[in-house]
Amino acid sequence: MNTFASRSLPRTAAIAFILLGAGHATAQTASEVTPESFQPALQTLSGAIVFDGTPGTQAPEGAETIGITLSGVMIVGAISSLAEANTAFETRLTRGRVPVSELFEATAALEEAYANAGFVLTRVVLPQQTLRDGGVLRVEVVNGFVETVDAAAVPPAVRARLDTLVTPLVDRPGITLPELERQLLLAGDVSGVALSSALAAGQRQGGTILALDAQFRPVTSFVGIDNFASAALGKPTYNFGVELNSLLNQGETFYGRFSTSAENAFTDEPRYRVGALGTLFPVGTSGLTVNLEVTRSVTNPESDIADTDSSFDRESLRVAYPFIRSRQKNLSGQIAFDHQIDRQNIRAGGDTSPIYRDEINVVRIAANGSYRNSDAAVSEGGIMFSRGLDAFGASDGEGTPLSREGASPAFSKLTASFRHERSLGDSFSLSVAGRGQASFGDTLVAAEQFGPVGAGDLSTFDAGALRGDSGAVLRTELAYVTRTDVAGRGLAIAPYAFAGAGYVSLANPTAVEEETTNASSFGVGVDFLLQGESPFRADSVRIEFGRGSRDNGDDEDRISISGNLRF
Repeated sequence: MNTFASRSLPRTAAIAFILLGAGHATAQTASEVTPESFQPALQTLSGAIVFDGTPGTQAPEGAETIGITLSGVMIVGAISSLAEANTAFETRLTRGRVPVSELFEATAALEEAYANAGFVLTRVVLPQQTLRDGGVLRVEVVNGFVETVDAAAVPPAVRARLDTLVTPLVDRPGITLPELERQLLLAGDVSGVALSSALAAGQRQGGTILALDAQFRPVTSFVGIDNFASAALGKPTYNFGVELNSLLNQGETFYGRFSTSAENAFTDEPRYRVGALGTLFPVGTSGLTVNLEVTRSVTNPESDIADTDSSFDRESLRVAYPFIRSRQKNLSGQIAFDHQIDRQNIRAGGDTSPIYRDEINVVRIAANGSYRNSDAAVSEGGIMFSRGLDAFGASDGEGTPLSREGASPAFSKLTASFRHERSLGDSFSLSVAGRGQASFGDTLVAAEQFGPVGAGDLSTFDAGALRGDSGAVLRTELAYVTRTDVAGRGLAIAPYAFAGAGYVSLANPTAVEEETTNASSFGVGVDFLLQGESPFRADSVRIEFGRGSRDNGDDEDRISISGNLRF
């Protein structure tokens, strides 16, 4: 018997069996269990903008017993855009005889109107003058400005960067709260920094001193564990991350991420291993950032059908800009370019043969926004359009096929997401979140397909278990939050109930594939969040029990456990 034929026939049969979708060997390839990005989240600015000193003008004792009639009011330095407030001030004081105390009250009210309009540093004052009945009241609007920045409490490693961000505020007349907030929040976005600020009266008329106080960590990191992967990839998964902040004193960060299962973790054939290295660099003082990231994932799932391995490599360039940056609302845009290579092989009879190979180049344009309502409810949303380019060496499917029959390196897809969270009374909280993707009829390669499974989505299935060209998922959680102290640290305990539903669909399914698969999850869980003694320390644990059901499979019960320590 021909030796080659004896080896190639079973291998060919195994490849055909896998490509037809039988068995779970293809359920969790490297690309399907790799996050879209590992970029660190921003550090939220702590504290509030505090004004030292008493704004407005105080009436002298007994002023309420003295009356005066004014023939007019002259506002020196009035801001024309606040004509309505200026007119209301004049009308209030020229309506007839008024107590002298009302002159001071109305002046304070006008200053408050200016502050509400965003001119928080502007002062409205009554200069020394002699008034008689029938006279004209003179009021001066002192155009407030930042006189100087006091950064003595900022660590030297980031002082220059923070100075660069807030110096544009100095000596700018008529500065508004949105302008002030933007630069302070951008300063708070510097990696490794937890920033607070205060405003105090300056030496010059209308001047204000902006005082900065910052905590800084040159190295931040985390460790974690979860059981989201399938048994074929070796539960549990261990997660590690580190950020090196401002090594170059430019506000930049270099970061690394590493996730692995214990089995064969540091060999050439790990069950599950994902690693990433990246850097995030600020450009100028406007908030523009450039992110470079490289990712490599490898899986060797255990299987009774055939031994396979897969790998996923991605190089990413992302440029982001915050169009709106404030405490209440934020809007940012991003343009990105990804180069990706996704492979899967089969091993049989001592030989390795390719099942598929995808090499694609993708341009992505995205926008993300958030809004904090007056009742402290938070709404977030994002949208991204991705376009695959049939250029720069992209796979054409000749020779080794692509991962999906009918797929092309040239494709279009649109993804969107939203989240809304609010308090219901003193102890309950409600969150609703959803994601979706439309491929516009295009068959997508495996790495670009939509998956509704995740810790915040359909959490009762293995990661990567449901995939499709298009799809959507919706999940809601109702939690009861209690708070206490443990060893001087704040502990929040939040038992919750959840329910979610979603679907995936294939644009051009094969004869053995379902065009649409519907799935749902429901269950209960509990979150533990232990706040640290600093803004950089937080420990969390989530334990969840749920049941999941899908069109083409049995109901599944699952206990999910995840924990994370950040320091």
